[in-house]
Amino acid sequence: MSAGPVVHAADLGLRMPTGNTSRLEEMSLDEVERHLIQRTLSRHDGNVSQAAKALGLSRSAMYRRLQKHGLE
Repeated sequence: MSAGPVVHAADLGLRMPTGNTSRLEEMSLDEVERHLIQRTLSRHDGNVSQAAKALGLSRSAMYRRLQKHGLE
């Protein structure tokens, strides 16, 4: 997905408001994934099935990621 050895937010299709992009680029991939899951859950009022669908994940994959990041 990345043209070089470093993966940037734009490579993942992530957009952050101006001013926060440097923070996102300083995050690890796990931190970015956790942030994206939290924002998606918030946008779908905590509905795991809807959030999973929005992220292109199965419900079981979403639950595994929630457990991995301590978001369950």
